[in-house]
Amino acid sequence: MPKYLPSLRALQIFSVAARLGSFKHASQQLFITPQAVSLQIKSLEDQLGLKLFERKPSGIVITNSGQQLLDYVERGLALMQRGVDEVCGQHHRPVIRVSSSPWFAVNCLLPRLSEFEAAYPDCLVQVSTSVAFPDFEAQGLDLAIQWGFGEWGFESQQLLLTDDKLIVCAPELPKRIPLSQAGDLIYHRLLCTPLSVPLWGRVLDILKVDAAVDQQVLPLDSHAGLLEAANRGLGVAMISTGDALDGIAAGRLVAPLGEQPISRLNPALMPGYWLAHKEIAPENARVKAFIDWMQDWLQDHPRAVRVNLY
Repeated sequence: MPKYLPSLRALQIFSVAARLGSFKHASQQLFITPQAVSLQIKSLEDQLGLKLFERKPSGIVITNSGQQLLDYVERGLALMQRGVDEVCGQHHRPVIRVSSSPWFAVNCLLPRLSEFEAAYPDCLVQVSTSVAFPDFEAQGLDLAIQWGFGEWGFESQQLLLTDDKLIVCAPELPKRIPLSQAGDLIYHRLLCTPLSVPLWGRVLDILKVDAAVDQQVLPLDSHAGLLEAANRGLGVAMISTGDALDGIAAGRLVAPLGEQPISRLNPALMPGYWLAHKEIAPENARVKAFIDWMQDWLQDHPRAVRVNLY
């Protein structure tokens, strides 16, 4: 056990390298050389007496010890950032901290954020993205918009947009491997994003298909990657219905089991984008204004759930 805490700089470099999965990419973000990153990580490993990364020809892979340390380091850095923000905030604009699923941030929130900033120029909106449900305390969040089924048990959560799915694949795939009925899914690689792995299991249960989901599934990091893999014929995918129908219309995809979204099997299968927030204190009137602003333009979205957000 080290007698003294490692330097904050070394821990920061470790956090960036672990998050990016690359010493080279970390060096570019930190404006230092890859050699400097490698030396800092090696020094940190020596001080801790732990191996934090496996060095492979294809890149670095974080170890179990590294992952455990990363969880603490990220919470510590986030807490320090929150403290700095709060101290500085006494002399600067109030901040609304929002975490969002990447798709919602890119396609819904960020394109319209300038409207809110124009209406509330004295308020700063900080948006971060997260695939998994975020840590409100560690990140000092006011609200989050996350993909899923609203199963987080949070204080206040409300479905904003639905995200129904369609089972699709490239046109040539059924020509190579049979796929005319649900039972044929046992012969195929199942494509999805990491959070929707359990959804494949639920869909196959309802279809009464005895598939080895954990062995057949190929999780891809993003919806864009999922689309690309499906277009290339790498497996059968569950794609958001709008993108799936666009792909079918363009001839890039087919719906081998019929153009029926999974919600037709059971409405409870349909995920969506949810708003989650804590109780809004009277002094946080700007957070309420932000939610009111989102409610105003989301009601016209084709996937909107037309209910009050709080």
